[in-house]
Amino acid sequence: MLRLDTQFEIHNLSSTRLFKVITPSELIEKGTAACTGPTGFDDLMLWMETPDATNQQMLSLPVGGLLFPTKTTPSNAFPGPQLCNPHDSEVVQPGDVIVVSPGSPVVRVLYRRGANSNLLFMTDRCNSLCLMCSQPPKDIDDAWHVEENLRLIDLLDPGEEQLGISGGEPTLYREGLLQILAKAKAVLPEKSLHLLSNGRLLHDKSWISDLRQVNHAQLTWGIPLYADNARDHDHVVQAPGAFSETMQGIYNLARANQRIEIRVVMSRLTTPRLPELAHFIFRNMPFVEHVALMGIENMGLAKKHYDELWIDPVDYQEELSQAAHFLDARGVAVSVYNLPLCTLRPSLMPLYRQSISDWKNLFIDTCQRCAGITRCAGFFKSHSARWQSRGIHSLTADEFAEYARRAS
Repeated sequence: MLRLDTQFEIHNLSSTRLFKVITPSELIEKGTAACTGPTGFDDLMLWMETPDATNQQMLSLPVGGLLFPTKTTPSNAFPGPQLCNPHDSEVVQPGDVIVVSPGSPVVRVLYRRGANSNLLFMTDRCNSLCLMCSQPPKDIDDAWHVEENLRLIDLLDPGEEQLGISGGEPTLYREGLLQILAKAKAVLPEKSLHLLSNGRLLHDKSWISDLRQVNHAQLTWGIPLYADNARDHDHVVQAPGAFSETMQGIYNLARANQRIEIRVVMSRLTTPRLPELAHFIFRNMPFVEHVALMGIENMGLAKKHYDELWIDPVDYQEELSQAAHFLDARGVAVSVYNLPLCTLRPSLMPLYRQSISDWKNLFIDTCQRCAGITRCAGFFKSHSARWQSRGIHSLTADEFAEYARRAS
């Protein structure tokens, strides 16, 4: 998930705006073709690296604004919005899509060129309260995200990449979500979409016809399922009846010909029955395309529920191995996410992924001497010693060779 911001001195801004940051050379080469959707020059913010003569000539172009990444004063020759003197000059970069508002120095990055974590953020609201939620929900009206995302789609880079859709719970803004899916299909059909949802509201069968009508071929739904039974699942998400609603939602997605991924966050509550959950998925959801078995992120509500959730990954390797190999042997695509490589059994290496978003990825001091660091997912930046496995160590060349042999 990409959520970056910093502060600038902002001049001549009269309304909230989204801008595509563009260098003079890219402006000359591509113009508004640097964006996927219908845009004008006033949607572009020119990256003014140096105040040389060439850039001074660029001031006559009808761009929407100027961004100065170094210490400088605003140009008197340009009447439009100008961003100067950033608090952190590394946050905003060429190719980004940013949002700025009058009366606030904050500049938010909504899209980062080349990042592996770009997404359309739908809402802070949610109808569940998962014990390990990394971003606790808020009871607010933030439907404005829909219009922001519809505009953001126009300003993204052309080309293939995966774009996430997340929240909160995106289906809470049903009509807005359907608009976004339809526009994404029309404007950026080459980009795959990965939509995170708890699936509960999808138990309403009317979603089937709506999703068939949108018919986005590169849309995948990531749905969490934490147990093979209602009692355990409902406890994790703190919502009675959630298991039944989620299962109905998953089946409705299948009826709508949607691509489905099942996501399991591994904790003290979910790991004891991982093998049973794998059997349940295989028997009852043969249409599922992928199962992600994910290490926990020690953020938000997870910190509050540490005693109930924390289990050393070393202590659930047997259950993880049984579940992962059971699915893999039966042709179900399965991946292991968000765990340091040194905590895993080597037999899991073919299923292991470097999955943590680049902007919140961390390698601790022990990692710097590890032979496997280039193949390792590492840690979340929220990592602390309290959440650290006793299995963390620097892999020797011989140890890593065994992992690499299993992966080949």
